Amino acid sequence: MAKFYIEKLVVTGNGRKPSVIEFCDGLNFIVGPSNTGKSRVVDCIDYLFGFEPTKNKPFLFDPALGYDRFTLFTRTPNGTVVLERKLGENKITLSGTDPNFEHGKYSLGHTAKYNISSVWLQMIGVDTPHKILSSQSGKTQQLTWRSILHMFFIKQDFVSRTQSVLYNPDLPPNLTATPSKAAVLFLMTGKDANQYEVTEDKRIRTAKKTAVIEYIRDTVSRFASRESELLNSRSRLEELNPLSQDHKINDLRTEVDTIKSDIDSLQRQINMYIAQSRQLMSEIYSYNGRLAECETISDNFSALRSQYQSDINRLTFVIDGNASHTILPKLQHCPFCDSEISVKEYISYIDTARAELNHIRIHLTELEKAERDISAEQNSIVSTVNKLELQKRNIDLGVSQELTPQLTQLKEKLSFYKYIIEINKELEVIREEERKFNSELFLKETEEEPSDLKYDINQFFDAETIQSFQEKLISILQACHFEGSGSARINMNIFDLEISGRVKALSNGGGYCGLLNTILAIALIEFLEENGEYSPGFLIVDSPITQLSESAYKEKKDTLISGLLKYLVSIYDSDSMSSSTSAEQIIIIEHKDKLQMLDDISGNSNHVKVIEFTKDKQHGRYGFLEGVYQYE
Repeated sequence: MAKFYIEKLVVTGNGRKPSVIEFCDGLNFIVGPSNTGKSRVVDCIDYLFGFEPTKNKPFLFDPALGYDRFTLFTRTPNGTVVLERKLGENKITLSGTDPNFEHGKYSLGHTAKYNISSVWLQMIGVDTPHKILSSQSGKTQQLTWRSILHMFFIKQDFVSRTQSVLYNPDLPPNLTATPSKAAVLFLMTGKDANQYEVTEDKRIRTAKKTAVIEYIRDTVSRFASRESELLNSRSRLEELNPLSQDHKINDLRTEVDTIKSDIDSLQRQINMYIAQSRQLMSEIYSYNGRLAECETISDNFSALRSQYQSDINRLTFVIDGNASHTILPKLQHCPFCDSEISVKEYISYIDTARAELNHIRIHLTELEKAERDISAEQNSIVSTVNKLELQKRNIDLGVSQELTPQLTQLKEKLSFYKYIIEINKELEVIREEERKFNSELFLKETEEEPSDLKYDINQFFDAETIQSFQEKLISILQACHFEGSGSARINMNIFDLEISGRVKALSNGGGYCGLLNTILAIALIEFLEENGEYSPGFLIVDSPITQLSESAYKEKKDTLISGLLKYLVSIYDSDSMSSSTSAEQIIIIEHKDKLQMLDDISGNSNHVKVIEFTKDKQHGRYGFLEGVYQYE
């Protein structure tokens, strides 16, 4: 596929300093206030595209300004193609280094042997003449540069129009549908009028077709409503628990698997600590049993001590009694009758008692040693129990105050991600159903009409091709945060964007129409670049968002404008573009105050350029034409 891009536009005149606008091969912004010549840049490029002034559509360039020569420098894979045209002339002079283009003067009319339309078509790879269908009656017309230019070269007067941006605004509304669709079909597939396989239309029941279409529209509308509810639910959830990554189900499932792994690991840790706590409790019970035994032995020792002490007291009493008895006088006669008393021999127990007393004292000494031993063992057991209880308490506190809250938090996070996954799965199902119904709606809309018309251009479009184009359109709308973008489709009856079952013109004002027309044009050039038979490889749009005013309560990062800018800049990200990557050239003309976030997101990419007119003689470039002020 042939490629070219515009290097620069030069406007000169006798005695005038050349006014030069240099473009990069990627994304270009021409910004500035009103009356600085932004739209004149567009008009000058169109002048070299072969614009033919008429009484009703003159070339709005004041010759009194002193500028009368216009030159457009373009670059192709094989060199340069330079086009020059003087003010008021109907010839364009071609020069340059590309050997595939013959130098000389070219006429504006496409019927001339050397015409500028064939040059521009050759620049995009259309090397031979082609005819396209121009009416449903079967008439054809020559494919020209102006047949397709309106889709990629959108002037300010047409950017916010309610009619499809794919329709040629130079044609009457009732005559534009067939040739405009035929031009798009040619770019997408390469099919021209000679390749149409036309069959005679059959009459079908209009009421049945209308009913089916309305049913499908209602179904798509319900899907769009449900999709909006799910997106709002997900947005509210993310305000409470923001996600750190995209909403793709595979990514979220990876996060869920990670959380599950963390939960399992944490649960194993908790189980291990619980087992340790139980083991410690078992040891504490064992030691408490030994402590109870020690206390029983200690009590027994205390009772034995008391017994030994009683025995000692008893034996001491016996010894003392015996000692006292020995000093008493022995009676030989009765004190009353003085008769002789027979006294039995006294038996002494002192030795026996003393022997037993010594024996008891020896046992008492051993008992005291045993008591000390049992007391030491009790103290050791108590110390061990205290240590075990402290260790168990620390483990229990760690489980209850640290691990269990972590586990609860992970389970809550797991539930949150699972719910987001369920929402995303439902969104995928809804979007898949929307695609199916949109495909069915496409087939129904492109069915043979209940008329005697012989040639219906709609029937030559392939459903898969339109579906692929719609996917590209949806992806851009989603990048721009456009609500209901998942239901976007091309309504083949009006050949225009339709969202949530509602056509663009019925549900949007001029500002939104301008934005949607621009997005549709971007989607088309990207689709043609990736899948088309031919691609112009450029897009020029004048004032696409001038009329757009968004809610003051939206954050800048969530606006449609910021979404569109980020999407465009992302295409030309220096880090993501390789030497083999070739993106289309885009030129946007807009007021600077509409692109306040441009400097923040454009970065330093070599493929993004901002050309600013200041309308201030003291700062920067005043406007388009050097030395000309307030000329628009």
